[in-house]
Amino acid sequence: MSQILRLVTYNLQRGIHYDHIRRHLATLPSLREADVIAVQEALVPVGGTNTLARLAADLDGEYRWTYRTVMSYPDKEYGNGFLFRPTVKPELGLSVPLPRVERLGWMARLKTEGGVPDTKSAYVQVFNTGGRRLRLVSLHLDFAGGADHRVRQLSHLLQVLEQRALSDAAVADVLCGDFNTSGYYRSVIAQKATRRVLDVARVHGFADWSGSVPWTSDLFSSVDPADPARRLLQIGQAIGLRYRQKLDHVLGKGVRPSGPAIRARVTGRDHLPGSDHLPLVVDLVL
Repeated sequence: MSQILRLVTYNLQRGIHYDHIRRHLATLPSLREADVIAVQEALVPVGGTNTLARLAADLDGEYRWTYRTVMSYPDKEYGNGFLFRPTVKPELGLSVPLPRVERLGWMARLKTEGGVPDTKSAYVQVFNTGGRRLRLVSLHLDFAGGADHRVRQLSHLLQVLEQRALSDAAVADVLCGDFNTSGYYRSVIAQKATRRVLDVARVHGFADWSGSVPWTSDLFSSVDPADPARRLLQIGQAIGLRYRQKLDHVLGKGVRPSGPAIRARVTGRDHLPGSDHLPLVVDLVL
């Protein structure tokens, strides 16, 4: 008999609007029934509590959590992780460091804390659900370096997955998260660059389950007070600018979805308060 596993991927924008995120996960029908939530940009302040630990506690013990560091700073760190229900059992886990961009352009320097290239990585976690082993990847590619650099990062990740295929012994793979395929979502140039990045996974047998989603992020919808470009973003937000991008994706192989991935939204609103990214939701048929 088939089983449905609901997977959500959500960039939390460092948890700066934690109460909104907690409320969405607890109340929105498409999110509150999630079995696994792949997270990017979970925050761990120095001397503070991991965003995922807070969510697991505040969601009435319905979830366990696991986490890997991606970027570290003197006062905090950010990382990728998973929230998962007790019926979904974590087994093997691995953090895969991704190639780092050699230098930053002026725009990237404007947006990067400390003005130096970020570290990026993917968190590969094997889960066992009902006797089936799924290898889920919560990834965060670099916004710097352009499509060429993201192609290098994704190619490296897929090479590692292939090398570990026998030891991980998973029946299916799912890549999800923030691919940072930047650019205005209606731009032909941006769409072409996005296809170049996703084609790397398609060559390895992955299907794009979120291809029908037009955009997943609005640059001006939520401004991080720690963002070096916050003043410019706040001006854009104040005058009502919109800059929508298709940054987040879900791709899989070895398992089929019951339908295409969708964005989690509130009726009558284009965006969810709480992050500059929208969560993507997909149901897997096991």
